[in-house]
Amino acid sequence: MESVQLTSIFGYAVGDLVRISTEALDAQVREVLARRVLVNWSWRQVDPDSQNSWDGAIGFPRDPDAYDWCNTPWRLEPDSSELKVGDTCLVGIPPTEVRITGIGKFDPPADFGFLPRPEYFLELVPIDMLDDEEAGYVLYLNGEEPIEIEVLEHGE
Repeated sequence: MESVQLTSIFGYAVGDLVRISTEALDAQVREVLARRVLVNWSWRQVDPDSQNSWDGAIGFPRDPDAYDWCNTPWRLEPDSSELKVGDTCLVGIPPTEVRITGIGKFDPPADFGFLPRPEYFLELVPIDMLDDEEAGYVLYLNGEEPIEIEVLEHGE
């Protein structure tokens, strides 16, 4: 799998200021570990033809002050430190302003163990963390997650 860097795709360009959000939806807690809580991720399916293993869950930090929260836009309610196996929680993205710092295309689509296989992606950093080289996350544009992306300002 190789990724090609692009400057624009589907009306988005590197440097654009965008607002991302997802209405909070129900998810079930599958496992609680010392530092992470795993929730079933209903927007992806296990890829039976994959060379990689994915079990249908996504992990989130249990500590609300953990630095790892800088690397995901998703938030859980109630707070992940309060969740137990079998609990239902809400998973969503509160309206968050981010800068597009990169755009890429996997050719062929990436094999991460889930379907749909990612093809195009945006690299995003929250505007209040632009100076932090470790902060940021990737959103797959052909994913099933119901993420709204609104361009607020085009970059230069």
